[in-house]
Amino acid sequence: MTIIEASLGKTPVDLLVTNVQLANVLTGEIYPADIAVYGAKIVAVEPPGTQPQRKAGQVLDGGGQLLVPGLIDSHLHIESSLVTPAPFAEAVLRRGITTVAEDPHEIANATGLPGVKHFLEASRDLPLTILFLASTCVPAAKGLEHCRGELGPEEIRKMLGWEGVIGLAEVMDARAVVDEDPHMSAILQAGRDAGGVIEGHNPMLTGRELQASPSRYIEKLRLGVTVQLQERYMNREVIEAIKALPQPLPSLCLVTDDVAPDYLESYGHLDHVLKQAIELGLPPMQALQAATINPARRLRLFDRGAIAPGRRADLVLVDSLPSFNVSTTISGGEIVVENGQTLWRVPPNQPELDPLRNSLDLSPLSVEDFRINFPGDGSQAEVRVIISHPHGTTTEEGRAVVQLKDGQPQIDETDLALIGVFARGEIGQSLGFIQGLGLQKGALATTHAHDSHNLMVIGRDDQSMATAANAVIGMEGGMAVSVDNEVLARVPLPIAGIISDSPMPAVAYQWGRLTGVLADLGVKHPFLLMRLTTFTLPVSTGLRITDMGYVRAAERELVPLLVG
Repeated sequence: MTIIEASLGKTPVDLLVTNVQLANVLTGEIYPADIAVYGAKIVAVEPPGTQPQRKAGQVLDGGGQLLVPGLIDSHLHIESSLVTPAPFAEAVLRRGITTVAEDPHEIANATGLPGVKHFLEASRDLPLTILFLASTCVPAAKGLEHCRGELGPEEIRKMLGWEGVIGLAEVMDARAVVDEDPHMSAILQAGRDAGGVIEGHNPMLTGRELQASPSRYIEKLRLGVTVQLQERYMNREVIEAIKALPQPLPSLCLVTDDVAPDYLESYGHLDHVLKQAIELGLPPMQALQAATINPARRLRLFDRGAIAPGRRADLVLVDSLPSFNVSTTISGGEIVVENGQTLWRVPPNQPELDPLRNSLDLSPLSVEDFRINFPGDGSQAEVRVIISHPHGTTTEEGRAVVQLKDGQPQIDETDLALIGVFARGEIGQSLGFIQGLGLQKGALATTHAHDSHNLMVIGRDDQSMATAANAVIGMEGGMAVSVDNEVLARVPLPIAGIISDSPMPAVAYQWGRLTGVLADLGVKHPFLLMRLTTFTLPVSTGLRITDMGYVRAAERELVPLLVG
């Protein structure tokens, strides 16, 4: 038997999908069709009843629903959902996502190239196609932080030779590209030599500035740049600017980037981004194209992204485009979700990831580790503070005068909190202040802290900070919230200190409970995971903090705590 014989109806196909309305992302049409599948491939797309004698191992009656290509997310970090690849696959397949492009720079920073290899191995042989991009900025800001992993040109070339690695992930250090930094130039040359995709990133245009400047999207589109649009930067003004262009955009992709576990369970993944785009006014077919054929072309995956003969049989049955409620997901010709229920089950464990456990190398901390001792006998000191904005993940540099008692800052009557970073392996630590977070009392500790994933602790008092920090150290990674000596909520993340080994629903519950406790303590934000875990990201905007101290992101320089 051959695929051509199956296409011509001379031999039975494995699956015949009937009674559906086919969404053709190649032409923008929707019409009734029968779809024949042989192995992992679509072999025929025909008007209903064209071959009434066609035999099939299985017939799927679509009940008049809409059949769309499997969704493709061209930029994400699985680690941000706090789970390993298998439970992640189970969660997103139910949402109609069948292919993702993973940038593993969280794992890379925490564990280096060996850790990335283990993570890649754990991503194989799943119903979800997980492709990898080689992380280009590990560490994110060399010389301004310590991290366990470092990927230079040699490591990048090695990774590009692995099966399933299709190019270079987001080049966050735009300045190094423009300045033709030799290190970055060698990494980019490795990507060009491998013939893969190269993904850019503009670190200095984020948050409110980006949301208020839809013309920036249009400028990039006019220059031939693929715009990957995520939910938190979508609004009606941006969508209207896109709609005003004279024709649909093949270079617009919808992506998720980072999705917290409770958000994924409650609202969805790329399917939710698609629905939000439609709700904001993007034409439904154009939104679907931006989540299927456009990312397929962007990633050079010419075997998928549309429902046509010869393409991979990644198919999804939904009730309609605006609502996009998934009933059935077919991945590579196999029905993996039926009537909203997953037919494929997550393996009980992924032994490939066992080497990534016990990765912190941190001893327990004491209250003294969270005390800033100012020199001299003054009654006050002027300090730099990280100002956290309430709606985005941006920060700025501020100043505050703190009162001193025996050389210790007194912050009880202020809106300041202490923030500390402790490097894995105990090779660096720093303390500073943060303002605008809303924390009234207690502390939060986490080893999921972009991008180096050292231990970050934020708190109103040293005892709460020590309690939360030691809870995380005792779990070999994770998140904890405490008040005084009591731990109120925790999320164990024993895999590389950034990922759970539990199923998605359990992790979503743990994270949801932790965010609820934080809300009771005054910390609220629509994208709380990213807000809390990017204060340590030195390539973002404003003032950040690493284990080496405060970092001015724009200038890429360390600045002292004390002013003057």
